[in-house]
Amino acid sequence: MEEKANFSDIFDLTFTKFVTPIVIKIAFIVVMVFAGLAWLGMIFGGFANGFWGGIGGFIFGGLVFIMLVLLYRIMFELVMVIFAIKRNTDRLP
Repeated sequence: MEEKANFSDIFDLTFTKFVTPIVIKIAFIVVMVFAGLAWLGMIFGGFANGFWGGIGGFIFGGLVFIMLVLLYRIMFELVMVIFAIKRNTDRLP
């Protein structure tokens, strides 16, 4: 079982506890919020240029949203894989 990181672990100079797995969860939520706001911006910006611009902003913005979230999810998972490798190699004799 993993130990929970505390705020004081940020200033731990021995690096015995990792805060990155917790920070990644928060960062992914922030990425999803900003990607959603970008999508809304594309929709409203498109409708400012007319009806078909808004429909285009809805479709294109949805694709951008999916690609951004997918790209960041893969990137964050790769970072988590590095921590899983570290955790599993610590158990080796």
